Amino acid sequence: MPSTNTPGAAAELDPAAASPIEDPVPAEVHAVIALFANQLANVAFPDVDASVLLRQAEELRMEAKVAAHARESLDAALAAFVTRLAQLTETARRAVAYAKIYSEANPDQPGLATAIATLSEPARSADACLTAPGKRRSRSPRRSADRFEPAMPESPHKDPG
Repeated sequence: MPSTNTPGAAAELDPAAASPIEDPVPAEVHAVIALFANQLANVAFPDVDASVLLRQAEELRMEAKVAAHARESLDAALAAFVTRLAQLTETARRAVAYAKIYSEANPDQPGLATAIATLSEPARSADACLTAPGKRRSRSPRRSADRFEPAMPESPHKDPG
């Protein structure tokens, strides 16, 4: 059987061979596809041959495109979220400043000054979101076994002999 192991033939059988930029198909799988496209081109196993491998590789590439598009949409949504949060935070800070001025001009409302004084600075909570949008909580650290106390005190071992 003649070998068609030329770069042009590989590019025709495997579209990723022509442009390996950000191809989600692992190099090891490319090697298997090349093997079945060349040396084992006329061989088929149950549910496995060159066409099956090529089709599944292309399906993976399509899913990668879908995921990339979804990531772009998520990034755009997060950017919009951060912008809106910054706007809201700035408006809340101005609202507190106006409320303080109003409270000082109206000392006959002592509860108002107390309520304003108990407000936390809006920038603190917003800054945490602005610095790490989309940051997810991580799992708590594992504890080593020596940190746990035994539930029952251990009994002394008796030597039988």
